[in-house]
Amino acid sequence: MQSHIQVLDFLAENAAHEPTPRKRKIPVVSIAPQSLASLAASVSSPSPTSVTPRQILHRLKAFFSQTLGIDYVYDTTFSRHISLLEHTREFLERKTQSASGAKGALPMLASACPGWICYAEKTHSEMLPFISRTKSPQQVMGTIVKSWLASKWNRT
Repeated sequence: MQSHIQVLDFLAENAAHEPTPRKRKIPVVSIAPQSLASLAASVSSPSPTSVTPRQILHRLKAFFSQTLGIDYVYDTTFSRHISLLEHTREFLERKTQSASGAKGALPMLASACPGWICYAEKTHSEMLPFISRTKSPQQVMGTIVKSWLASKWNRT
Protein backbone atom coordinates (compact mmCIF):
# COMPACT_ATOMS: atom_id res chain seq x y z
CA MET A 1 0.00 0.00 0.00
CA GLN A 2 3.02 2.33 0.01
CA SER A 3 3.76 3.97 -3.30
CA HIS A 4 5.37 7.04 -4.73
CA ILE A 5 1.86 8.43 -5.30
CA GLN A 6 1.16 8.24 -1.55
CA VAL A 7 4.46 9.98 -0.83
CA LEU A 8 3.71 12.77 -3.32
CA ASP A 9 0.18 13.16 -1.92
CA PHE A 10 1.56 13.41 1.62
CA LEU A 11 4.16 16.00 0.57
CA ALA A 12 1.52 18.13 -1.21
CA GLU A 13 -0.83 17.97 1.79
CA ASN A 14 2.01 18.66 4.21
CA ALA A 15 3.14 21.72 2.24
CA ALA A 16 -0.33 23.19 2.72
CA HIS A 17 0.42 23.43 6.47
CA GLU A 18 3.21 26.00 5.97
CA PRO A 19 1.37 28.86 7.74
CA THR A 20 1.01 26.73 10.88
CA PRO A 21 4.40 25.09 11.38
CA ARG A 22 3.30 22.90 14.33
CA LYS A 23 0.86 21.03 12.06
CA ARG A 24 3.47 20.63 9.34
CA LYS A 25 5.50 17.44 9.62
CA ILE A 26 9.22 17.51 8.90
CA PRO A 27 9.87 15.18 5.94
CA VAL A 28 13.09 13.18 6.26
CA VAL A 29 14.59 10.77 3.72
CA SER A 30 17.27 8.24 4.54
CA ILE A 31 19.29 6.56 1.81
CA ALA A 32 21.35 3.38 2.13
CA PRO A 33 24.96 3.49 0.92
CA GLN A 34 24.16 0.50 -1.33
CA SER A 35 21.58 2.61 -3.16
CA LEU A 36 24.04 5.47 -3.55
CA ALA A 37 26.69 3.09 -4.92
CA SER A 38 24.20 1.52 -7.32
CA LEU A 39 23.04 4.90 -8.61
CA ALA A 40 26.65 6.10 -8.96
CA ALA A 41 27.54 3.01 -10.99
CA SER A 42 24.47 3.44 -13.16
CA VAL A 43 25.20 7.11 -13.86
CA SER A 44 28.92 6.45 -14.40
CA SER A 45 28.61 3.54 -16.83
CA PRO A 46 27.60 5.51 -19.95
CA SER A 47 29.81 8.47 -19.03
CA PRO A 48 33.57 8.84 -19.53
CA THR A 49 33.88 10.33 -16.03
CA SER A 50 32.83 8.48 -12.92
CA VAL A 51 30.38 9.82 -10.36
CA THR A 52 30.96 8.99 -6.70
CA PRO A 53 28.29 7.94 -4.20
CA ARG A 54 28.97 11.20 -2.33
CA GLN A 55 28.20 13.21 -5.49
CA ILE A 56 25.00 11.21 -5.95
CA LEU A 57 24.01 11.98 -2.35
CA HIS A 58 24.50 15.72 -2.99
CA ARG A 59 22.44 15.50 -6.19
CA LEU A 60 19.68 13.60 -4.39
CA LYS A 61 19.68 16.11 -1.53
CA ALA A 62 19.21 18.92 -4.05
CA PHE A 63 16.42 17.04 -5.85
CA PHE A 64 14.61 16.06 -2.66
CA SER A 65 14.80 19.53 -1.12
CA GLN A 66 14.28 21.73 -4.19
CA THR A 67 11.80 19.58 -6.09
CA LEU A 68 9.94 17.60 -3.43
CA GLY A 69 10.27 19.85 -0.39
CA ILE A 70 12.04 17.29 1.80
CA ASP A 71 13.69 19.04 4.74
CA TYR A 72 16.45 16.56 5.54
CA VAL A 73 18.23 13.83 3.59
CA TYR A 74 20.58 11.45 5.38
CA ASP A 75 22.80 8.61 4.35
CA THR A 76 22.39 5.61 6.67
CA THR A 77 26.12 4.88 7.07
CA PHE A 78 26.14 6.04 10.70
CA SER A 79 23.07 3.99 11.60
CA ARG A 80 24.60 1.04 9.76
CA HIS A 81 27.60 1.17 12.12
CA ILE A 82 25.30 1.25 15.14
CA SER A 83 23.33 -1.71 13.76
CA LEU A 84 26.51 -3.70 13.11
CA LEU A 85 27.71 -3.07 16.68
CA GLU A 86 24.36 -4.28 18.01
CA HIS A 87 24.50 -7.36 15.75
CA THR A 88 27.93 -8.16 17.20
CA ARG A 89 26.63 -7.75 20.77
CA GLU A 90 23.62 -9.96 20.03
CA PHE A 91 25.78 -12.62 18.35
CA LEU A 92 28.12 -12.79 21.35
CA GLU A 93 25.09 -13.09 23.65
CA ARG A 94 23.65 -15.91 21.53
CA LYS A 95 27.03 -17.63 21.33
CA THR A 96 27.22 -17.64 25.13
CA GLN A 97 23.65 -19.00 25.33
CA SER A 98 24.46 -21.69 22.77
CA ALA A 99 27.57 -22.73 24.71
CA SER A 100 25.40 -23.20 27.80
CA GLY A 101 23.02 -25.43 25.82
CA ALA A 102 20.22 -22.98 24.94
CA LYS A 103 18.21 -24.23 21.98
CA GLY A 104 17.64 -21.94 18.99
CA ALA A 105 20.39 -19.46 19.86
CA LEU A 106 22.48 -20.19 16.76
CA PRO A 107 22.71 -19.74 13.87
CA MET A 108 21.78 -16.08 13.90
CA LEU A 109 20.31 -14.74 10.67
CA ALA A 110 20.73 -11.02 10.12
CA SER A 111 20.27 -8.60 7.26
CA ALA A 112 20.57 -4.87 6.66
CA CYS A 113 17.50 -5.18 4.41
CA PRO A 114 14.15 -4.92 6.21
CA GLY A 115 12.52 -6.41 3.10
CA TRP A 116 14.46 -9.66 3.47
CA ILE A 117 13.49 -9.94 7.13
CA CYS A 118 9.83 -9.29 6.25
CA TYR A 119 10.01 -11.97 3.54
CA ALA A 120 11.58 -14.49 5.92
CA GLU A 121 8.98 -13.75 8.62
CA LYS A 122 6.06 -14.18 6.20
CA THR A 123 7.25 -17.21 4.23
CA HIS A 124 9.67 -19.11 6.44
CA SER A 125 8.27 -19.23 9.97
CA GLU A 126 10.79 -21.97 10.82
CA MET A 127 13.49 -19.25 10.68
CA LEU A 128 11.87 -17.00 13.31
CA PRO A 129 13.92 -18.26 16.29
CA PHE A 130 17.12 -17.55 14.35
CA ILE A 131 16.35 -14.05 13.03
CA SER A 132 18.26 -11.31 14.80
CA ARG A 133 16.30 -8.97 17.08
CA THR A 134 18.62 -6.06 16.22
CA LYS A 135 17.12 -3.14 14.32
CA SER A 136 18.11 -2.63 10.70
CA PRO A 137 20.08 0.50 9.75
CA GLN A 138 16.82 1.94 8.39
CA GLN A 139 15.06 1.35 11.73
CA VAL A 140 18.03 2.76 13.67
CA MET A 141 17.94 5.91 11.49
CA GLY A 142 14.20 6.23 12.13
CA THR A 143 14.80 6.00 15.87
CA ILE A 144 17.58 8.62 15.71
CA VAL A 145 15.40 11.00 13.70
CA LYS A 146 12.24 10.51 15.79
CA SER A 147 13.88 10.75 19.18
CA TRP A 148 17.19 12.61 19.12
CA LEU A 149 16.81 14.91 16.09
CA ALA A 150 13.16 15.68 16.83
CA SER A 151 14.18 17.03 20.24
CA LYS A 152 16.78 19.24 18.52
CA TRP A 153 14.05 20.55 16.22
CA ASN A 154 11.70 21.13 19.22
CA ARG A 155 9.24 18.61 17.76
CA THR A 156 8.87 16.13 20.63
